[in-house]
This record gives sequence, C-alpha cells and structure tokens, in this order.
Amino acid sequence: MVMQETANVAPEQPLSSWVIDLEWYEKNNRSFVDLARRSLCSKCSEKLQKKKKKISAGDIVDMVKNCCSRGPDFITARLPILESTFRVLLAKGNQPMDTVALSEELSLRRGGEAYTVSPEVLYRLLSNDRWYGFKQVVDEES
Repeated sequence: MVMQETANVAPEQPLSSWVIDLEWYEKNNRSFVDLARRSLCSKCSEKLQKKKKKISAGDIVDMVKNCCSRGPDFITARLPILESTFRVLLAKGNQPMDTVALSEELSLRRGGEAYTVSPEVLYRLLSNDRWYGFKQVVDEES
C-alpha cells in the first residue's frame, strides 16, 4: 500500500492570509462575543461580568491581545487545532496571518508537540471551517 505525501494534501493555494470574519457571525445568527469569551482569563472574565454596558467584539479582542494571550494556558496541545488557530488570531488582534505564520505560531504555542500542523493541512482546515468564521484574504502581489 502506497501512502501519499503530506505535501500533496491541498491543491495549489493562492498566497493568502486568514482573519476571523466578524460579519460572518451576524450572517449566520451566531455570537462572536459568546464564542470568544471562552478564551478569556479569569481576571478579564470578572471584569466583563462587572461591566454594565454591552460588550463589543473589540473589547474581547483587546482583552485577549493585551492580557489573556500572555498566560501559559491560553493555547495548549489539548485544544483542538481550529480553537487554537482562533485564539492565535485573537492574540494577534485579528490581523491577517498566512498559513505558514499560523502553523509556526501553533507549533510554538502548543509546546512543539510531536506533530505539527503543516500549512497545507491548516489551509484545508480553515477552508472547511463552519464554526469559527475564518475568512481567507488574498494578498496583493507587489
């Protein structure tokens, strides 16, 4: 039995980056705030509970970027790959990241686990996501 090489997992990919598409949540009757709240540290969760006004997506992203993402348990090898990717993008302020950078960051943050998620596999996972609202942003070539 011949096994395919992992380099052939995904078709030819355009040079692209990924973000969390906040509009996707509205279009799909979902709540970004409810989903992203799970990634908050206990300190930030308490702050939000005491807050009287409505919590915005920007509030959550700022808290994660400036506080929660710095904790050692923010991303671990126990989390699913897409949840970890969601948290990486939150930690980076939801700035576009390509699959190579995402793959490297995941490997680093998940403790250099025995296996790493290749950019090709990550591309396929992100392309087929129906839960986190990942959106591909095609980079302009200079």
